[in-house]
Amino acid sequence: MEISNQKRSRRIKRSFFLIAVLLLLPILFFVWKEMDLVALINGGVFLLFIIGFQFMGLNYVHYQSDGDILQIRYYPIVSFMGKEYSSIEFNKKRLFKAQVERSFLFHELHLEIRTREGIAEYPEVSLAAMSRHDIEAIRDDLAGMMIRKPKVQRGRKSLE
Repeated sequence: MEISNQKRSRRIKRSFFLIAVLLLLPILFFVWKEMDLVALINGGVFLLFIIGFQFMGLNYVHYQSDGDILQIRYYPIVSFMGKEYSSIEFNKKRLFKAQVERSFLFHELHLEIRTREGIAEYPEVSLAAMSRHDIEAIRDDLAGMMIRKPKVQRGRKSLE
C-alpha cells in the first residue's frame, strides 16, 4: 500500500504563503502611512500566524508498505530552519507496536520495533496534514501487520 499527501501538502504550502503575503501587505501599508501602532499590531498577528503554523507540525508524508519493508518518509511542509528530511524503514516482522493517536487536535504515528537490545521507539510522525481517509488507511494497514503469531516465552506460549 502506498499513501502520500503530496497534493494536499502543495495546497497547504500555497495557502500558507498566500496568507503570509496578505498579512504582510497591510503591515507595509501602515508603515508607509506612519501608523506605527497599527503596523505593530498587524506584525504581532503575523508573528502569531507563523508560530501557530510551525506549532501544528504539518508534514509531507509518504507511507509505503509493499513487500516486507515498511517505509515512511516525511518532512515539514513549511520550515524556516531548513528542511529536515526524515525516513523510517524496517522489516515488517520487527514491528512491535504501532499506534495512531490523537494528540491535542492532531494525529500522530507512534512506532516501536524489536531489536537485539530490546524495544526501540521511533520519533513520532505528525499526520496533521493528512486527510482523515489516509489516516484511517494507515491505521488499518498497521493493524493488519500487528496480528501476532504465538511466540515462545520462557518455555510457554504467549499471545501478547
